[in-house]
Amino acid sequence: MRKKKIALFSITVACVFLLCACSFPFPFPRAEQLTELMDEEGKLIEEESDEVIRCLTEGDKYGFLNLFCEEVRKSETFQQELDEVFNFFICDVYIRAEVEPSAGGEGSTEAGERIKWSLSPEITYIEVLQDVGDSGDTADRYYQVRYNWQVMDKEHPEREGIRYMEISLLNMDQVVTIGSRE
Repeated sequence: MRKKKIALFSITVACVFLLCACSFPFPFPRAEQLTELMDEEGKLIEEESDEVIRCLTEGDKYGFLNLFCEEVRKSETFQQELDEVFNFFICDVYIRAEVEPSAGGEGSTEAGERIKWSLSPEITYIEVLQDVGDSGDTADRYYQVRYNWQVMDKEHPEREGIRYMEISLLNMDQVVTIGSRE
């Protein structure tokens, strides 16, 4: 009886080990595909977020507006929202930023081909210096940026680009938005 229990325990441990060994691509090819997808996603998030940071910190309104999808840019309120963003985000000296390399999202495929893909990345913070008066003093400001990005939409290419963005001044409860959550 004792030998049966030891044998059963050993088999159970071996099965658990085999099921958890996802780093081996041979029995688990989906693990390798998932890693490749996450690497691709992380690279895209990094590139898009770096461009958002560049546009905001350099005051590049034209570059910034081009990040948004055509549908959002055609909105009646887009120009007003754009002005609000650049009146809100004040950067005299860019210090650094931190981007979260993973994001929630969703996608659709047909016949094994991706036809729709969206992500919701976050720039955890953008640290800038801001002049605070005639004395030459500066203050650190930390902004957080969250955005919804339609990476791909083969049926509606006018929806590709950033669809919504929320910029917060951390610890100040001040927020501006641009675009639509829909």
